[in-house]
Amino acid sequence: MDKKKILYIMHVDWNWIKQRPHFIAEGLSDFYDVTVVHFCSKRYLFRNSDDLSDEKNFKLLPAFRLPFYQNKTIYALNKTYIKIYFKLLIEKYDPDFIWITFPQLYDYIPSNMNRRIIYDCMDEATGFDFQENFKSKILELEKKLANDASIIFTSSNYLFKTLDKNYQCKNKLITVRNAFDGKIIEDTNNKQENKEQFKIGYIGTISKWMDFEKIKKTLNEIKNIEYHLIGPCELENIELKQHDRVKFYGPIPHNELYDYVKNFDCLIVPFKLNKLVKSVDPVKLYEYINYNKPIISVYYKELDYFSQFVFFYSDTTELINLLKQMMKNNFIKHPHSQRVKFLESNSWDVRVAEIIKNLDKL
Repeated sequence: MDKKKILYIMHVDWNWIKQRPHFIAEGLSDFYDVTVVHFCSKRYLFRNSDDLSDEKNFKLLPAFRLPFYQNKTIYALNKTYIKIYFKLLIEKYDPDFIWITFPQLYDYIPSNMNRRIIYDCMDEATGFDFQENFKSKILELEKKLANDASIIFTSSNYLFKTLDKNYQCKNKLITVRNAFDGKIIEDTNNKQENKEQFKIGYIGTISKWMDFEKIKKTLNEIKNIEYHLIGPCELENIELKQHDRVKFYGPIPHNELYDYVKNFDCLIVPFKLNKLVKSVDPVKLYEYINYNKPIISVYYKELDYFSQFVFFYSDTTELINLLKQMMKNNFIKHPHSQRVKFLESNSWDVRVAEIIKNLDKL
């Protein structure tokens, strides 16, 4: 029996940091005939797509749009030629499902294609730093996408409630959270000896959603802490780059991360709270739990899911007090068996199985 086909259109570059769209595409490719189209930067456009994924089980195709795409004229140009591109792809691959990861992509799908639409909502679409007229366009497209989709997967309860409130589509909504990928690290003795410096680690993209003011205040208040920030930096001028107790490492290959993390005393999620952050089920927390280190995070409702593993703060005073307490008694909040059980039941294999179960009902 021939596999059903999915045209999987993702707004994230395949060659960027691996995240939800990558994991789901890979998982679905074991059960469906998947063609992935990823929007990429110009320098990747003319690379051989075979170089972008090792041992992949699907076709990987690039798409490119002109920069400054929020400009009305450029938007119209992009829409015209990308729509032709997708029309040709749909005619060639004849998919049963078209998978969309962001509302703007739906504007590129020709009408009357008569394919089942799947919307995987992983972010608050208007939470990004878009121009106001472009945000209105995104909302208009998301409304149409929610109306036309056969199933809408959301990565968080926040997004489930937001989409239902905005578009009254509860009968289509299914929450499939993010997950853990990789090998579970064996139980290790993470009790750190008293050291001159208490090392606080962060792994992920360094961008405007990070609360640098709170980090700065903790550095001023506690003289023997260091911050170790691992990941690509999207900001050019960061005052903390000049601070002698803040280390920026840049991107580190995933298989080498633990070599750095094992020397940290705790891991942190130091985000500012805004609409975008509040909608996120952070992949990094699943990964942090695997590293078996104490975890500190700003609190928002969606993170109740991780409460058995994470120490929360709501303001600078709470963060400072939490760090001081942790420096005196650096302990893990959970037993090893609890951590393993959580990671096993929150793997991408489990998530993909849930997705497939729902696709099979269509």
